[in-house]
Amino acid sequence: MAHLLDTPRTEVGDLTRFTTNEPSFSMEETFHAPTDRDNLFKQMNGARTPRNSLASRRNQNAKNEFTPMLKSATTNRTRQVNGLMDGKLTTPAALKPGFQVSNTPLPETSTFDVESSSYVDDRTEMPNLSASDMSTPMALPRRAEGEMDNGNGNVLTLREQEARLEQIDKENFGLKLKIHFLEENLKKMGPEFNRQALEENINLKSEKVTMTQDLRKYTKDLKAAEKELDTYKQQLREYAERVKRRHADEGMREEMDELRRLAEERAAEIERLEGKVEDARAAEDELDKLDAELESAQAEVKKRDELLDEQDEQIKELENKLEQAQAQSARDSEKDQQIEEQAKRITQLEEQLQSFRDSQHDDLAEKDRQLAERSEKIEQLEDHLRSVEREKDAEIDKLQTKLESAADGKDQEIRELEQQLDDADRELNEADEVKRQELAVLEERLRSMEREKDAEFRELQRRLQTAQNEKEAEMDALRERLELAESQGDNQVQLAQQSANDARQKVVDITREKGVEIELLQSRVDAAETKADELEDFRKQHQDAMQQIARLQQDASTYEQQLLQLRRDLNQKDREVEGVDRLRRERDDATHELTGLRTTLHTKDAQVQALNTATRELATLRRERDILISKMTSKDEKVEALRKGNNDRDTLVANLRQERNDIDSEMRNLRAAVSGKDTQIEALQKITRERDALSREVSSLQSSLQSRERDMASLQKKIEAQEATLTELKQLKSDLSDRTRELDTARQTILDREAELDVMRDHADEPDTQIDVMQDLVRKRDDELENLRDELNNQRSQVEALQTLAEERLEALEELKETAHQEKDDLEAEIEVLQDDAEEAAEEKASLEEKITLLESMIRDKESQAGALQSESRAAQREQKAALENKIHDLESRIRDKDSQHRKLLSEAKSAARDKQSTLERQLRDLQSQLREKESQLRLLQASSKAIQQKANQDAIDLDEQAEALTKRHIKEINGLAKQIQFLRARCSRAEAFREALGYQKRFFLLQIRTYNECNQEDLNLISQMGITPDITVHDRRPKLKSAALAVIAAIRMQRLADGWAQNRKIQEQLKAKLENMRRGHARVGGMMGAGAGAGGAGMPGSNRKSVGGSQLRIAR
Repeated sequence: MAHLLDTPRTEVGDLTRFTTNEPSFSMEETFHAPTDRDNLFKQMNGARTPRNSLASRRNQNAKNEFTPMLKSATTNRTRQVNGLMDGKLTTPAALKPGFQVSNTPLPETSTFDVESSSYVDDRTEMPNLSASDMSTPMALPRRAEGEMDNGNGNVLTLREQEARLEQIDKENFGLKLKIHFLEENLKKMGPEFNRQALEENINLKSEKVTMTQDLRKYTKDLKAAEKELDTYKQQLREYAERVKRRHADEGMREEMDELRRLAEERAAEIERLEGKVEDARAAEDELDKLDAELESAQAEVKKRDELLDEQDEQIKELENKLEQAQAQSARDSEKDQQIEEQAKRITQLEEQLQSFRDSQHDDLAEKDRQLAERSEKIEQLEDHLRSVEREKDAEIDKLQTKLESAADGKDQEIRELEQQLDDADRELNEADEVKRQELAVLEERLRSMEREKDAEFRELQRRLQTAQNEKEAEMDALRERLELAESQGDNQVQLAQQSANDARQKVVDITREKGVEIELLQSRVDAAETKADELEDFRKQHQDAMQQIARLQQDASTYEQQLLQLRRDLNQKDREVEGVDRLRRERDDATHELTGLRTTLHTKDAQVQALNTATRELATLRRERDILISKMTSKDEKVEALRKGNNDRDTLVANLRQERNDIDSEMRNLRAAVSGKDTQIEALQKITRERDALSREVSSLQSSLQSRERDMASLQKKIEAQEATLTELKQLKSDLSDRTRELDTARQTILDREAELDVMRDHADEPDTQIDVMQDLVRKRDDELENLRDELNNQRSQVEALQTLAEERLEALEELKETAHQEKDDLEAEIEVLQDDAEEAAEEKASLEEKITLLESMIRDKESQAGALQSESRAAQREQKAALENKIHDLESRIRDKDSQHRKLLSEAKSAARDKQSTLERQLRDLQSQLREKESQLRLLQASSKAIQQKANQDAIDLDEQAEALTKRHIKEINGLAKQIQFLRARCSRAEAFREALGYQKRFFLLQIRTYNECNQEDLNLISQMGITPDITVHDRRPKLKSAALAVIAAIRMQRLADGWAQNRKIQEQLKAKLENMRRGHARVGGMMGAGAGAGGAGMPGSNRKSVGGSQLRIAR
């Protein structure tokens, strides 16, 4: 008995040979299964993988039994095992070399399969040397429950082999029937069916590729749409902020208009006050002229004083002669008569002097009267100026009250506007929140759609892959069966053909199912395209919003410029108002000074009263002089009496000498008074020198003021240069607007191109169009679109660069303006300080001049007193002098000359006074005419301000009406969009319902066909088993009540759906009618604005055209 190896363990070595020392020829016991046979496989879970694959380790074949069917069974089993292990198709026997048709249908063994059972002889197989005791142990299968053979017929008993052969015969008979029917179906179908199946397969693959590309494109578009949504959100926030600023700017603009009006009124008032100040300055100039005349009169007085000094010298000479005469009176009595004659002449001379004095006094009184009249006129002018100032103060107070009331009203309006702005902000925030929620919902829907599409696409790919795998598996099985049939004989060919026909039928069914799935995918792709169209509509709406935002930005920039200009004007007017306040303060200071001058005048009146008392004392002195004269006459009588006696005469001469001494003392006193007058004149000269110094200081201040004015002129030049740069910036802004218009045209061309592409795609869906030509055009348009987008991006970059440049230059200009305004304010402050210094110097000058005039009046009074005293002394001395006739004649001639000169001076003074009076009257008339002109200008300004206010109110009303019209239009557009959305939703739901119904019907019919096919197949199997040929006749189906009822139900459902769709059709008709009206309106607007192409592009925004194009595309779809 042969020695068998131990199983399942493999032992390598001398056990394979019979050369062992003690070979064992005992019978090998059968393999008993372990008690826990399943635990062996459970314990193998953590075991390591063997070095060689398990498939290469064959179970050891038992000793072949000599049966006729064993060889073919083992070869079939080995072929199947080899095919399963290799994973490849075995070569059919007919294709192997050395094939010969034998009488038996059994296939020949392959010469390539060296491990087949055909080569197994009676020799015991040697174990594989690569095996070892460390390999994974394997358990042999059991015979019970089919584990031994595993359906392959290996290691079977004779009964089992016979039962297996009977089962194979039955399977062969069934295969023959299948091949028969497959051949018939193949004959019916022919090669055209195969070609069609291949074409459908190719179409499916190409559609799969296109769908993947479309899905990639859609995902890319969705990402771009998300980015655009983010940008749209940011731009919406910026737009809300701009709207807030616009509302604030409108309130500020109204306030600035009111402040501009008030500033203009204040400017008019300031001009009037400046005119009055100029008139006052003219009056001051006249006073200066009067001062010059007074100085000329003082010079004349000095000349007269010199003449009086000469006369005093002559009087002294006469006194000397009188003394000589008195000395000779003792010697010569004859000269008494001459003395009397001389006394008479002296009295005559005194009378003439008295008359001359009276005439001088009259002339001085006339001059004083003229001066008093002039002072009265000056006081009248001052009173008129004060009254005008009081009126203007009252008007300024009224204007201030009006300004305060207007400011309160404006504050109230500002508060109301702020409340409205807060409400608008709240509404905008609510709208933003609603838009955010809608965008979030849309994004969620888009994401869910993307997820659904991805899941469906993956599901379809999985199905397609499984179908392809199944088809490949079935084709492999069919090929194996065909090979088996070819190897078994010609009768097997029919069964193979039948199975091939079944496979083709299954391929047809699979292609139909795939066609249904492709249609479903196409419907979903259409839904995705509709969503993309909605996204395009949202994009167009956003572009419209962007254009509106650009327009609002332009309006905001113009309003900001106007606001800056108004602020500058307001600052200027505030400075002017400050100047008026300063003038008012100066006027108050002047009034205080006037009160001080009035007090000084009262003091001077007291001094005048003191002078009057002095004049009264002078009158007493004159009376005393008369008494003295009478005494002198008495003394003369006494001299005449004493002629008779020398003693009496000597006593009389002694008395006369004593009296002469007294007169000399009086003369000395008079000279001392004259020396006090000289000291007063010196003080007056000192004051004039101080006045000249003050005038020099005033001139220096004026020169510094002129230098400051030159600085102001240089600053003005700088401001003009800045304005030139501002014009350059405006030019840049115009260039920017041109670039924005070019961008709008580029966007419009892009939209037109996209519309053409959509139209071309719609035409491409039609079967009658030339697809290749349209695809070429679409590619060209896509290239053009890409070029236009690149140009648009370049334009945007240029626009952004220009915007940054403009902003930088504006910031530089603002800084320059601030520095210029700062320098201007500093210079104005310095000018104000210099003007204050000049005014203080002028006030000091005026006070000094008033002091000078007072001192001059005092000097004139003292001179008049001194002249009176000197004339009295000269008269007393002339009464005592006898012989001075020649000199008296000379004095008389001189007095006549002086009298003529005095008359000339009086005539000149009167003519000058008349000229001054005429000039003052003319200036007064000019002032009155200027006042009337200023009042007329004020009335015109008030009328213009009222007109401006009315215009502003009308503009506000027009703006409110435009806002209401825009809101109504916006509401209508929203309603139209809601109707469009309602119609599109109804259309989409209707299409989805149609597609779902069609899909359900298709699935139902396919299931029904499958059930019918399976039932028919089972019937055919039963018939074939019974040996009956099938009946090919087709029986007509009889109508039933159930089908009629289902038809009625379907008709009712279709009627309901048609009624529901009719309402949506009405909405579609309304939208079409509105679209036609919009087209006509745009055509009319285009015709009216054809003359200005650029203005037309700005007047009719691209948003309307885009909305029209988008609505046309939506309705067309």
